Amino acid sequence: MIVVLVVLGCGLLFWLLRYPCVPGRARFTFSFGTEERAARRALSDARGERRSAYDKARRSEADAERRWSERVAPYRKRVQELQAARAALPKPGQGQAVRPKRWLPPLELHQHVLLFMTKEASDGAERPSVDERLPLAGIAVEFGHTRDNVHIRVTRPDGTSRTEHYPRDREVAAYDLVEDIRNQVLRHEEFLRRREAREAELVAEIKRAEADLAQAGEAGRPELDTVREAARTRRARADAQLRAARDGWKEDAGGLRPWR
Repeated sequence: MIVVLVVLGCGLLFWLLRYPCVPGRARFTFSFGTEERAARRALSDARGERRSAYDKARRSEADAERRWSERVAPYRKRVQELQAARAALPKPGQGQAVRPKRWLPPLELHQHVLLFMTKEASDGAERPSVDERLPLAGIAVEFGHTRDNVHIRVTRPDGTSRTEHYPRDREVAAYDLVEDIRNQVLRHEEFLRRREAREAELVAEIKRAEADLAQAGEAGRPELDTVREAARTRRARADAQLRAARDGWKEDAGGLRPWR
């Protein structure tokens, strides 16, 4: 029972708050008389028209924006796919080991780098650590020998070099490693050329796709702008009608301009 009374009381309060009022002895009194009926009806209709106008404006703008989004969606998807393909291009990290059984310490050959390892493992380490990590692009490698030993000389792209010496009985192994390094340098440089060419293709495709996206967006812009302007006009007209109804209430009922 109490719940029912509370609900009814809240409903009555809500209705009274929406009802036009005029000033009286206690500042505000509600106008239930027949003399204010026309003003009440005009004000109520204006409020309803304003709600309807705002709702129609909102729905028309939402529909136009949806149509515009659907128009550009395939072009945006294409741009995103191309950008993802560019980001997914293989990067020349270290790569897999290349013929590790033919390595000669401290040299270790991988797909994209030549490692110079330390002579000995540090305390607690299972194997030597990396002393220098040299990308294969642009390096030159030479095999040489003297009466007492053989050597492998690696020349960096900046012209500096580093040489590793081995006993004479490792001559064949040293030559084989030099051959492996030279061949892998060629493979690595071919990998870089292919990757660079593919990235250039993707960059060009992305630019074309972005241009298509911009063109599609601009093609749908006039309709969107027209709908937005019509919605703005509809809201402005409804606001003006409501202001006129409020002014009419104040004049006809001799009261205070309604707060809503």
